Amino acid sequence: MTDLKHLLDDAAGPEPATTDTDLDGDLARGHRAVRRRRLTGIAAGTVATAAVLGAAWSFLPGGTTADTTPQVAATTAKPSAEPSAKPSTKPSDMPPPPRSVPGPLPPKPAVPVALVPNTRPMPGKITCDLIPQGWSVDFTFPGTSEDWEQKELFDPKLENPGQYRENSTRIRVRQSEMRDEGHGLVPDKYSDTWAELPHVRAGSKEAVISTGTKEDGLREVHVRQGKTARLVAVMNYTPSLGWDEATLLKFAGSCHYK
Repeated sequence: MTDLKHLLDDAAGPEPATTDTDLDGDLARGHRAVRRRRLTGIAAGTVATAAVLGAAWSFLPGGTTADTTPQVAATTAKPSAEPSAKPSTKPSDMPPPPRSVPGPLPPKPAVPVALVPNTRPMPGKITCDLIPQGWSVDFTFPGTSEDWEQKELFDPKLENPGQYRENSTRIRVRQSEMRDEGHGLVPDKYSDTWAELPHVRAGSKEAVISTGTKEDGLREVHVRQGKTARLVAVMNYTPSLGWDEATLLKFAGSCHYK
């Protein structure tokens, strides 16, 4: 083995002398090699991590890429309100009369306007056998069909009626009919049946009237026509008649279908 080493040494020649410069260069090259290996390892690790994350997203349900688009939050539906109780239908709970609207009312006479026989039948399906003395009749069809009839009585001598509250200078007489809801006949503006409502007499007829005092004739009356479902509705909100409840009922009872 010793002879072989001497032969190789003789073939290679003498070993060159090593200087400080050579040692510094070798050291620098070694540091650069170490840095390259570290950077290469980090890059490889990053690529591997991205590949793993991409594979994980690809296996998520519903798509291959996470959706980063801002979404509008869905509005949570509020629970529906409890069904409202059956509305009260006592006459006192009816809509307030037009006199509650701001504005002046026509003057109340010192002596109530008398009821006198109506010698000229009113036009249309409905007429009244009595009429306020000196008053006239407007015949109108405010609905979409002439099957629904209405007429209004007014004082032609009242000066400048437009200055007063709406409906406060007239009596309205209109056609009405009770609806059958399966448990009895129900008049308009009510939800209780006719049999359940408190009744009054309008002449010889049965009627219901909105709440008020005996001295208050500014009321609404539904007058039933015999045992039928037909009604005549009378609305009086004009103080210029000076009527009490009894006079209003007397007039309403005289109104009927021809």
